[in-house]
Amino acid sequence: MKRLVSVICIALSLTFAAQSQTQVKVKELNVSKRFNWGVRLGVTAPLVAIRHMTLDGNRIDESNSGSSLGLTGSFIGRYNIKRHYIQLEIGMHQSHTRLYTPEYGLNKISTSAYAVDVPILYGYNITKHGPFLMNLFAGPRISYVCNETSRINTSNSTRNLIYDDKPDNFSFYATSGLSTTIGHLYIDFRYAYCIRNSKDQSFRVNLDDNRVGQVKLSRRVNELSISIGYLW
Repeated sequence: MKRLVSVICIALSLTFAAQSQTQVKVKELNVSKRFNWGVRLGVTAPLVAIRHMTLDGNRIDESNSGSSLGLTGSFIGRYNIKRHYIQLEIGMHQSHTRLYTPEYGLNKISTSAYAVDVPILYGYNITKHGPFLMNLFAGPRISYVCNETSRINTSNSTRNLIYDDKPDNFSFYATSGLSTTIGHLYIDFRYAYCIRNSKDQSFRVNLDDNRVGQVKLSRRVNELSISIGYLW
């Protein structure tokens, strides 16, 4: 809940900043030309949804999850078709998630990941008033996890997590959102829903000195993000 409040506060701050810019004369973004280019940088809040989790074949229903804000950014290439556009991005994002199951001896499983993202978005301009533009957009996104580190904390040890099988590094998302442009200033708010992910995991844990447990975990990590950028 705290991460959602943080993202909403950032979104409101950026909105007020954009509104204040409308009080002064700003140069309009030329969307009549064929291409626009830009960059964006922001924060992302991972939203963890546990599909199922088992310990030695027994289902665990009492798991809690958490996450921290991470950075996201990308280069933007936009092809304009009147009030429509196709936007290709190449960027990266980081995520930090946690899983708590103390009742079963798994005090905390923390994961930090860095991924390369390639979204292809279709956008439609719903409002244009002077330098002010507002767009709706949606499209698929492919993500490749290039670096992931997990640590597990049990009642008797803390160590790096080693998976039985290497997870698939590719994830696929359905992305939608709203963007605003004030002159060349670009602000967007987007939600990415994971439709296929790399988070089906299997690993062993030392629950005590005489017992080794087999954990199987499947989870989905959706993302809520806000970013600010500049378009040419």
